[in-house]
Amino acid sequence: MSMLNLSTSYFAIDNPLRWLDRWIHRYQHHQTVRVNQRDVDVCWTGRAEAALQSSQQPLIVELQLYFSCVVKKRVLFHRQVEFDTATVNHKLKLAFRPIASAVCDPREFALNHPMGKDLSRGVAGRMVPARVEIDHRQGEWEGQFHY
Repeated sequence: MSMLNLSTSYFAIDNPLRWLDRWIHRYQHHQTVRVNQRDVDVCWTGRAEAALQSSQQPLIVELQLYFSCVVKKRVLFHRQVEFDTATVNHKLKLAFRPIASAVCDPREFALNHPMGKDLSRGVAGRMVPARVEIDHRQGEWEGQFHY
């Protein structure tokens, strides 16, 4: 009988140092913004606030619900976009975009996330997340969203 390897399973416990970092650098900044007629709680750390304040132009956080062979949640960071955004504050904007893949090829999906069509106008457009968390660690933006 083999033992379950918790470090590589679907239910793997994250790196304990990461948990400690999250405890020290909490999401202390909060703002609620309206996206597609729904409230979204946007939270960010002090590190993210410092990075936002030092920036000349606003950061645009794209929350992407990507429909392909599987459904994937993606958080992308931009300085300029050509789609609608909701203003969180003068340094931060938010966009929710459900996207359908152009193809259902696992390799292409993993490498390029090919965009097929925007599903914002349909039922998927109402699947707006309830909470967004943003951090800035080691010079890189990180984000996740929850339902």
